[in-house]
Amino acid sequence: MNLAKLSIQRPVFIACTVILIVVVGLVSFGKLGVENFPDMNIPTISVSVTYPGAAPNEIETLVAKPIEDELSTISGLKKIRSICNEGSAVIVAEFTSETVISYAEQQIRDKVAFAKKKIPAEVDEPVIKRLDPADQPILSISIQSELDDNEFYDFASETIKQRLISVSNVGSIDIIGGRKKEIWVELDRNKLKSRNLSASQVSQKIAAGGANIPAGKIRGEQSDLSFRTINEYRSFDEIRNVPISFMNNEIPVQLSDVARVVEASEEVTSLAYWNGKPALFLLVYKQSGSNSVQVAESVKKKVSDLQKEFPNVTFDYYNDSSKVVKDNVWDVEESIYIGIALTIIVVLFFLGSVRSTLITGLALPTSLLGSFILMNLAGFTINQMTLLAMSLAVGLLIDDAIVVRENIHRHKEMGKDSKQAALDGTKEVTLAVLATTFAILAVFGPIAFIDGVIGQILRPFGLTVCFALLISLYDALTIAPMMSAYFGGEHDPNKVPGRIEKILSVPLRAFDKFQDKLTNVYVKTLEVSTKHPLFVLAIAVFIFVSSIFISKTLKSEFIPTQDLGQFTVTFELPPGASVDATKELNEKVSNLLRSQKEVYLTAGYVKQNKIDIYVELVSSKQRKLNTPQFKEYTRKELVPYSYAKPIVKNFDAIGGGQRSFSFVITGNDAEKVESYSKLVFEKIKKIPDLTDPDISLREGAPEFKIVPKGDQIVKLGVNPQSLGKELRTIVEGDTSAVFREKNLEYDIRVRMLDDQRNIEKNFSQVVVPNINGYLVPLSLVTSGVSTTGPATIQRQNRSRSVEISADTNPNGRGSGYAMTELQRILKEDLPLPEGIKVSYSGQTENLESTGKNMAIALGLGVVFIYLVLASLYESFIIPISILVVIPLAMTGAFWGLFLTGKAMDIFANIGMILLFGLATKNSILLIDFAKDLQNTGVDTRTALIEAGRARLRPILMTSIALIAGMLPVAIGLNEASKQRTSMGVTVIGGLISSTILTLYVIPAVYQYITRLIDSMSKKKK
Repeated sequence: MNLAKLSIQRPVFIACTVILIVVVGLVSFGKLGVENFPDMNIPTISVSVTYPGAAPNEIETLVAKPIEDELSTISGLKKIRSICNEGSAVIVAEFTSETVISYAEQQIRDKVAFAKKKIPAEVDEPVIKRLDPADQPILSISIQSELDDNEFYDFASETIKQRLISVSNVGSIDIIGGRKKEIWVELDRNKLKSRNLSASQVSQKIAAGGANIPAGKIRGEQSDLSFRTINEYRSFDEIRNVPISFMNNEIPVQLSDVARVVEASEEVTSLAYWNGKPALFLLVYKQSGSNSVQVAESVKKKVSDLQKEFPNVTFDYYNDSSKVVKDNVWDVEESIYIGIALTIIVVLFFLGSVRSTLITGLALPTSLLGSFILMNLAGFTINQMTLLAMSLAVGLLIDDAIVVRENIHRHKEMGKDSKQAALDGTKEVTLAVLATTFAILAVFGPIAFIDGVIGQILRPFGLTVCFALLISLYDALTIAPMMSAYFGGEHDPNKVPGRIEKILSVPLRAFDKFQDKLTNVYVKTLEVSTKHPLFVLAIAVFIFVSSIFISKTLKSEFIPTQDLGQFTVTFELPPGASVDATKELNEKVSNLLRSQKEVYLTAGYVKQNKIDIYVELVSSKQRKLNTPQFKEYTRKELVPYSYAKPIVKNFDAIGGGQRSFSFVITGNDAEKVESYSKLVFEKIKKIPDLTDPDISLREGAPEFKIVPKGDQIVKLGVNPQSLGKELRTIVEGDTSAVFREKNLEYDIRVRMLDDQRNIEKNFSQVVVPNINGYLVPLSLVTSGVSTTGPATIQRQNRSRSVEISADTNPNGRGSGYAMTELQRILKEDLPLPEGIKVSYSGQTENLESTGKNMAIALGLGVVFIYLVLASLYESFIIPISILVVIPLAMTGAFWGLFLTGKAMDIFANIGMILLFGLATKNSILLIDFAKDLQNTGVDTRTALIEAGRARLRPILMTSIALIAGMLPVAIGLNEASKQRTSMGVTVIGGLISSTILTLYVIPAVYQYITRLIDSMSKKKK
């Protein structure tokens, strides 16, 4: 079917399709969500287990290993990692990309339920959760008040949190800092001894006295009647009066006889500080699939209402990801607008007509709006990748229309009327337009074969480009010829120009003359080059080989750092450091940071011996240093605090984030893994391209081990499990009962008096119950040993592991060089011992897989382009002459990255994929025209020269239009957009080299190809 003929014959039908695309496109645009990155489905599930008071070694043996053993039998499991800290363990199961996440989650639940039979009964219920890359706080809220700690926490938890969580599409809210109210039952050892009572026995009595127990129900003729006991603790006296024993079987012993009951707060586990002042932080998470920006705005509106309702409470925001999303989206939108303007200017100068420019430019709104329709149907959102696809497509969308419109213009110059010129001009370039469009579409086909994070990032990008190209192809073959036929105007050299044309006539006429001169110069040089094709090819090979050497010097990394004006400073004091010492350090550092004029705010998060300080800088217009520069300045300022291991790193939400460079050392022999890791770490610290290197090994916290005496414990009838439970109640306390007040529940913690909780100091006085309930001195059945245990234990694939991580130096050679240096260390300096393995993790693992996947994608892209061209030209040889341009494009890309100092990152890789398709466009235009001339009997050399003369203008137009469209991306107009500049540089560099070299190298190659075809034809004859 001849689409051009149909469009000219039925203009109203074509106009209606355009109106339909515009209307539905606008509606679809309004329905698209707004996010920073595309939704990514990474089949990863975590199991969090809490065992208060247990040491990391116990957590590993009693909790992590049994769960790992069960999870390791699930099919599709790719990797299993565990982190064992004091009192808790997190086991993370990562599955292959083909695994259905719902199936994996159910399998995890089943296996954990089975593993619970093997772990201690005191372990809290495991929390199983899917890990979503987008599951990060969209907004963090700081709350300050004059209320005391307990009241403030209850107010935040029961009032503020509940109001905010009711906001539409809010998923969950975590509270950081503060202490919840508790009721402490502090036992006196001496009073317990005199009554032959143990701490665990008292705890059991308290738990039993406050339990509501359903007694069952009886069925009646009319209704059923249920029975239950009500024993809730609602006053301190009710707790104090709990009977726990009888003296001489007559006198009741009440709790008040052996303990005191007081109102207190939870032990300090975390504290929050806003600009150095005590606060609570609320971390707001959105529901999966909801719009981050809309949810954040709704939460802010609710907070504004709460501020009016509670004027004595101060609300502030930090880590507002919606602001980052809006900045990124606006930056890309701005690039699109500027790209459109520059593209239109390029078309205007080349075609020299406002009317032709408007007809050609019509492809932009229709293609972009048409893309929104298909994006909505595909379930995509407006995010960095889809908008980047559109910013890249700005030049592409107009390309087909340029080729068609330019050829129609050429036919009108031959004296044809508008309709005939539109029909003939479109028909002549239809095959070339189809070939160029399908070549670019073919490049994105291999994206379907890419696994992992990179694949999920690239798919929306590639498909969005494809959507826009398909609409632009429709525009070029229907709307452009229809508009040219009816609104293009007749070619009349004597026509009096209009007012706008008069204003533009001087620069347009000058540019037209420049085009003529340029065409003459090109034709003359082409006549010379076609006489010496071998010399031309030799120069091209030399240029390409030189670029290969240049590519070896390029930095490589996964995702470049974005200057968001925020970062995190972490500290870690020696194990056993008091909370007061940690608070003091936090205050000093926070004051130091806020004394810098570049700092806008600090938000500190203090744990036992660790500090995380979020730092937000003033806007980039108000400071001279960018974020990487200020981070480097901060590192120097923190040298006096080196004893606390300061690390200045890119911002990540509390509890998450990845560093630029990281790898894991694993093995079954824990001591061998630890010793070898320390040696490797010393080498890593000497790599100048890395900053703030860190190792997961930590100095052990002081530990007092209680070792049972085998013979004595049996003789005296002490059960090891009862022994452990008794000691746990003495030190940590037992929280089996709750106290109810004003519809709120508070834990009742039963433990010894503070001065009696230290078992090491009171070892000779501690007693434990035997199986008959009699108290036995702890020293008779156990021995105590003072030692140190690991602060954290990491495991990977059921083996001990140690992670080494660092950030990359902004002035260094990137993660790729660090990876190469690590391989050299492992091969030359510290060969791997038997039983030890090293694997990359985090962003470094993504970088490694990106390199492999991109190589596959690019290779398949070339194959797909070849197959498309071979099928269109019905030849297996002619496509070779077109594909030669790909290495020529890579040459410019490598040189562009080298000269601008950009890294080969994920954005540069995306640009390279697109470049493979773009580079073939000019070759197709040139070869297609030359082939048509050959079919009329013209010899190869003459056909190439005439093709160069006729196709120089559309080749330059399309290339310069593409470059103009990409220019805002390459420049990076704002701080947020500078992260993506490598993509613009890659595309522009590749287009410049491929355009220039195509005009000479492709004719040289085609000459040899035609000779090969001719010789093969003669042999057949």
